[in-house]
Amino acid sequence: MADKSGFLEELKRRHVWRAAVAYAVAGWLIVQIATQVFPFFDIPNADVRLVVVLIAIGFPIALALAWAYEITPEGIRRTEAADSPAARPEHEARQIGRKLNALTMGILIVAVALLGWRVLALRHAEPATESKAVAATASAASAAKTAASSAPVAETAPPKTTPAPFNPPKDTLVVLPFKNLSGDPKQQYFSDGITEELTDALGQNAALRVTAWETAAHFRDSTELPNAIGQQLNVANILNGSIAHEGDQVRVTAELVNAVTGQQLWSHHYDESFANIFKVQDKVSQAIAQALQVKFAQADLPQGGTSNPQAHDLVLKGRALMDKFDAASYEAARKDFEAAIALDPNYADAHALLARAVSALTQRSDLSLQAMLPQIRAEAGKALALDPHNADAWVVLGNADAASDPPDRAKAKAEFQKALALDPSNAGAHLDYGLVLPLKQNVAEQQEATQLDPDNASAWNNLATDDQDLGDWAQVVTATQALVRLDPASVDGAFYLAYAYQQLHQYAKMVAAFDLVKPGNAVDQEQVTTGRLVYRAVVDPALRPQALAALKGLSRHQSNPDVAENLIVMYASLGEHGAVLQGLETLCPAAPIACNDLAINPFYTALRADPRFQKLVQKYNTATVQ
Repeated sequence: MADKSGFLEELKRRHVWRAAVAYAVAGWLIVQIATQVFPFFDIPNADVRLVVVLIAIGFPIALALAWAYEITPEGIRRTEAADSPAARPEHEARQIGRKLNALTMGILIVAVALLGWRVLALRHAEPATESKAVAATASAASAAKTAASSAPVAETAPPKTTPAPFNPPKDTLVVLPFKNLSGDPKQQYFSDGITEELTDALGQNAALRVTAWETAAHFRDSTELPNAIGQQLNVANILNGSIAHEGDQVRVTAELVNAVTGQQLWSHHYDESFANIFKVQDKVSQAIAQALQVKFAQADLPQGGTSNPQAHDLVLKGRALMDKFDAASYEAARKDFEAAIALDPNYADAHALLARAVSALTQRSDLSLQAMLPQIRAEAGKALALDPHNADAWVVLGNADAASDPPDRAKAKAEFQKALALDPSNAGAHLDYGLVLPLKQNVAEQQEATQLDPDNASAWNNLATDDQDLGDWAQVVTATQALVRLDPASVDGAFYLAYAYQQLHQYAKMVAAFDLVKPGNAVDQEQVTTGRLVYRAVVDPALRPQALAALKGLSRHQSNPDVAENLIVMYASLGEHGAVLQGLETLCPAAPIACNDLAINPFYTALRADPRFQKLVQKYNTATVQ
């Protein structure tokens, strides 16, 4: 015991304990500094680990040096034994000990200060980071509401805490719905209709890219700041205002704001009679062009108006009805347009809108398109005879020629091109034009449509179909997420997503796709239930008999083209090629457009050599890739 006690006393005399504590504290401090400073200079993490290793290796070396050497007023010298005449006096040993204690305390103070700073910094940083993440999530959800992105469904990437700088193209503009100051909600159609006409007028300026009315309308009564709306739509300029309509008098107040800076670029108000409202729209259009320093020729301004206030009021009511997208509303709109034409037969816009309403009715009712094509062409022709610059009429003619039997695709292409030359911001023209183009060109037109009108479900649906034909499954997911968000009641989006995830081997998401849609009727609910079971069977073959039985039960609704297409998708997912072929032979005669991509759609790769399939390709396929 005496020897051990003597050894410990010698460690104390040689200050080995103090050296160990000082080294440990200094080493910890060095590690903390390295972890904070090295990343700032982009020094790799491996170098931080090297510092830790070197400090650990140095510890026993430091203790050995503390045993062997001592610090004296004359410098560092070898430590002599306690009973040696050359050993330092006891008072000098105490002085050295006090200095080591002071050094250790100093290092401890610095270490505690650093530790306190880190705790406080993290405590303050966490709420800021959380709020940034929440803001980024909200921004991503709003952006998805209008484009791409990435959608607020399961596949949305985690938001970045540092948002990208907002730098939209300078030529972009959105016209928000002008506020209805009449105090009568029934007059909403009036302010909306005037705003829509103004949007169309500004869209005819080739120097501007104007967001479609259908998307802008969703910001009616929005309290969001211009910068927030601008970021959601990726536009640089916002036109907003108000309309007060009392009797024959109208007051229009308009304001142009820079969405990036929030700065007002221009504002004005106009007091006019309703009969002169088109002059007000022209003045606003010219003022916007001047404020944005873009040319706006007089020929660019729409010429299809009327001097009859009653006819104009009927057209505004019809426009509002067409925004509802259902058969009853289109029928009511048709009657309003017909009444407007009866009041003013030379009202070009009324003829063009009537042609649009009748064409839309054939898609949403039992009205035959082929039977109505003569009237559709006649009304569009009257509009163009009155106003050759009427882009809507050219679009209607293009659709009529694309849908004729047999289709005149060359003529339709020329008509869509005329429409886009007159109105480059016409999202519907881009969408319809793409449908008569080869696949890759169609993709470009559909992308343009989604940029001009981010809330256009048809454009996203077309993009999903095109990306599917190209085998770009990741893009199918992106487009379909936007589609599901815009129209969750449409169950077709779930089948797009499930098949795409199957190709990407993301099986959990494949099955979960059916949780994203909200079926609105019993047939759609049965489709979703069957789809979920089918894709579970893709992963678990034991469920295959049950899935096939469910498909057989669902086939009783096969007369519904949407159900028929989804049945084909599900059979293809299970590798039931015979059932796929049989389904196509039923679907194609009833819905030829659903079979226009047989030769390029990856669904049908396994059927390429089958003579029955080749016969269908020869009869129905019109799509080409290039």
